[in-house]
Amino acid sequence: MKIDKKIITIDGFDYAVRIWGTGEVLFALHGFSESSNTWRNLHLAGYKIVAIDLLGHGSSAKPKALAPYKLEAILKNLHLLFAQFTDGNAFSLLGYSMGGRLALRYCLAYPSAPVKYLILESTGPGLLSSEDRQKRRLADEELGQKILLNGSAWFADFWANISLFKSQKKLSVKIQQEIWESRASNSPLALAQTLNGTGQGQLPYVGDKISLIKSNILYLSGDLDEKYSKIAKEIFAPNPNVTWISVAASGHNIHLENPVTYQKILEEFFLSQNAL
Repeated sequence: MKIDKKIITIDGFDYAVRIWGTGEVLFALHGFSESSNTWRNLHLAGYKIVAIDLLGHGSSAKPKALAPYKLEAILKNLHLLFAQFTDGNAFSLLGYSMGGRLALRYCLAYPSAPVKYLILESTGPGLLSSEDRQKRRLADEELGQKILLNGSAWFADFWANISLFKSQKKLSVKIQQEIWESRASNSPLALAQTLNGTGQGQLPYVGDKISLIKSNILYLSGDLDEKYSKIAKEIFAPNPNVTWISVAASGHNIHLENPVTYQKILEEFFLSQNAL
């Protein structure tokens, strides 16, 4: 399938997007240190997928200053970017990990936005206590300094070996190498500023606000990802607007580790919702 690549300038910053398919618009937001390329194998009949390189990632702008990486600025620019493709019409929003955190908070920050469906993959609601958020801020600042000191290749080695991604060791050597190269291609400064601007310690807890979102929510967690399976069960699933699916034989990055099942789940979700 042909993929169109565009650069959209929002508030002085260039955002790179990849577009494929036809139909209703589905915006896709990737995880930390990734790019829109992570969604390249996702094809959904009846949907135009608009995959975005988030600020500091991929081919999008990588400003030096911290302010553009702050949550309010990121969400404002995403809101303006979404409008470029929808002309006020309804759209759906898909986010993985960091992208999911942004998608979730976008729906809360812009409650009148016409988000039809919100799909969250391995997404956290933030840290509940101020003490935990402070600890995470310090840890992210320390990691940012290490990235600046040691470079993106060091980061790619480090990130591949954190416990959250242990299930990716089962992927082919080729795919693991592609993941490593993608992570290693990042700007050290942009990674550090992303951690300092929208890292987990910087974001407010929103686990008590999920029921306020007007969109129907699909939450996906991998059954091998104990941390986010617990989050899904305890925080997301109890809300009446959430459908939770635990995906077998999958870790944190389900769309990468189990792409066939992932696509089937999304197709069935859209069909079931549209049939209502």
